[in-house]
Amino acid sequence: MSWYKYSKDFSDRNIINHKIIYLEDVKNVLTRISKLVFQSGKMAKLSNINIISSKKISSYPILNDILLEADAICLDNPWRFSELCKAAIDEISNKVISLKEERKEKMRKKKKNTVEKGWV
Repeated sequence: MSWYKYSKDFSDRNIINHKIIYLEDVKNVLTRISKLVFQSGKMAKLSNINIISSKKISSYPILNDILLEADAICLDNPWRFSELCKAAIDEISNKVISLKEERKEKMRKKKKNTVEKGWV
């Protein structure tokens, strides 16, 4: 049985799912701008500033620090900018994995509290 079938209150699951969706969207944008920086540094810098200025990204200080450092060197060193974007992508991937484990753990706790009907 899937984790969402165990949940009676979907608010916890929805909050975690929104965080996962947001982080995956940021990851897609960072993947795109890590390649775009070689064609147009200004557009990559603008996209990076849009990510940094988002209120949701302030919840992840390590990610915010990496993106601020990347913003400082965007126009001077595109190779370093691309490496920092890839480091941010790795950080996002780790955070998504931990959020998925947290979601699974919350649903597992709710399952233990419920009584399943039928054969034991």
